Amino acid sequence: MQQEQRELLQALYVEHQGVLRIAAYKYGLPQAEADDAVQDTFCAFMEVYLDRADQWDDKRIKATLMKILRNRCMDYYRSEKRHPSVSMQELMQGGEHFLTSEFFSADIVGSLMAKEEMARLREGVLSMSNRMQDVVVLYMLEERPISEVCRILQISEATCRMRIVRIRRYLMEWMREEKEAGVNRPHTPQ
Repeated sequence: MQQEQRELLQALYVEHQGVLRIAAYKYGLPQAEADDAVQDTFCAFMEVYLDRADQWDDKRIKATLMKILRNRCMDYYRSEKRHPSVSMQELMQGGEHFLTSEFFSADIVGSLMAKEEMARLREGVLSMSNRMQDVVVLYMLEERPISEVCRILQISEATCRMRIVRIRRYLMEWMREEKEAGVNRPHTPQ
């Protein structure tokens, strides 16, 4: 029985791996990651569906493999967040890599306005205390979960959440004041 399953898996791999690899490239995965996603797809298929795959038609098998692959590709982007993490040093030096066109429309004016807003936000973040800047980098830029931010900074969850609220409030006020004239800056959160 196990030999039959191996032969079925090998036949499925030979038949479908090319199409799955092309689909992984179309989802935007680099070659090495695409190869891993295809392999993971077949492993997941084997683990869950192989015992009934001999009863399925080719169309259903291919659809199932494609669905698993799509989920693997989504997992790749979700877990890696494909947006590079930003250190405070990079932020202070300009950190332009998070201002790339992938985050903004093709409209040049809109892109320039977004860059100006990011520069104003950068100024606002740099005016904060180091404790607040750490939360901005870990939670807002690197998009780490609150539990991880708390563990790294060795603070309680309540403290972290309060800092996030204060940071958001401060940055919203900062942006409003910057737009109005750059005077009467809001109280900097400590």
